[in-house]
Amino acid sequence: MAPKARRYARAAFDIASESDTFDEWAADLDALAIALGDEDFAALLDAPQVPMAVKMDGIDKVLGDVGDLARNLAKLLVTHRASRLAAEIRDNYRAMLDRQRGIARADIATAAPVDDAMREEIVARLSAVVDQQVDATWREDPELLGGMVARVGDRLVDGSVRAKLEALRRTLGRPVAIPVGDDSDRH
Repeated sequence: MAPKARRYARAAFDIASESDTFDEWAADLDALAIALGDEDFAALLDAPQVPMAVKMDGIDKVLGDVGDLARNLAKLLVTHRASRLAAEIRDNYRAMLDRQRGIARADIATAAPVDDAMREEIVARLSAVVDQQVDATWREDPELLGGMVARVGDRLVDGSVRAKLEALRRTLGRPVAIPVGDDSDRH
């Protein structure tokens, strides 16, 4: 992560904190990341032959629904040739907001579809493990063979059949010590 992106995200977070506009900033930063991440628009903004006034007009038109402060951030990024940081700024901002709200993001992969009741139970158990509210994104990964793998922040919970088979293979690959007693124990 670029320190510059963190600084911009921190500035946006501080402004949002002062005005209690956390959700508005989150939506605006999403819009910035999408717009500035568009390859055609990014090429126009990065092109040295395009006058700065044309780039600023483009930002005003493309980001017309975004708040003035967030639009000014986009202009600042373009002026400093840092428009490609928009997605990273958004991600840093979200992480700060999640920390403040006590939310942990989880990426959960399951081998097969999981019904809503099971999803709720898994999220509740993960929430207890990390002692935070968990906001989960779900995906299917048939390579797991069975079970699930959940990544919550820097924690990994691997309850997949594949991981269990790998552990079994490692265990069976080691020599097993069998205690040998003397024959006096036998009658």
